[in-house]
Amino acid sequence: MKWTVLKLTNRAATILSEKGSETPRLDAELLMCHLLKWENRVKIYTEHNRPISPKEVENYRQLIIRRAKGEPVAYITGKKEFFGFSFKVTKNVLIPRPETELLVEKTVSLIKKSNRQHPLKIADVGTGSGCIIITIGKLSQRPAKLFATDISEKALTIARENAKIHNIDISFIKTDLLTDLEENFSLIVSNPPYIPFKDERVDLNVTKYEPKTALYGGKKGTEIIEKLIKQSFKRLVEDGYLLIEIGDGQAQQVKETFNSTGFKNIETIKDLSRKERIVIGVKKCTSS
Repeated sequence: MKWTVLKLTNRAATILSEKGSETPRLDAELLMCHLLKWENRVKIYTEHNRPISPKEVENYRQLIIRRAKGEPVAYITGKKEFFGFSFKVTKNVLIPRPETELLVEKTVSLIKKSNRQHPLKIADVGTGSGCIIITIGKLSQRPAKLFATDISEKALTIARENAKIHNIDISFIKTDLLTDLEENFSLIVSNPPYIPFKDERVDLNVTKYEPKTALYGGKKGTEIIEKLIKQSFKRLVEDGYLLIEIGDGQAQQVKETFNSTGFKNIETIKDLSRKERIVIGVKKCTSS
């Protein structure tokens, strides 16, 4: 059989659907674009009659097999879109999620509202691919000194590559959360590990392929978050903000830790699924 772009994509989408993919059509199209080195999926339709050589068919088949076994498309293609920007990803970093864009949106909003005259200092804790801090740097439109930490040197390597690709100047530090930092920050933002060790709701393909150090937050899931909240309070300037992404059902406990640590004006932001996804607190001096 002679295959064309669209026929082969249609066949792959059917196979992935039968294997249980939640987005079989999108997966098939992204992998076809990866195969042909096309940047835009529209080309699948504008060049739908393009013949696919036997070698290309075999290479595409191998890509589909990997996806059918559960391997994330982002790891197969080596890239993932976040906030409209493309980021390099490997199995050493967490795949950027759409819900994390909410964290960036709120951070950028706070940056634009800030009335501080000197450049802000912003830290992204547990940066992974660097997608959060890089996107903040691209969207904030004001001078800022950007920092990013991660406990994994392999993750920092990817983050540095992404910063270079997007031409954003960031100081990267290998450390556990904020442990080795002596700077005082205007904003600290983080999407830390927050999955409980024995959470049975987690997609097995997530835990199979993505780095466990970026996923699991302890027995309760909030241990790392709690440590970060306490470290952040010491490293924030007065009126500085801490923004943390959290897991489903963790909002009340995390807000209590914010409060007991000394943060004020604590609020949560819900994602599109109406789940409390972001917790924000402000450091105020004790006399306020």
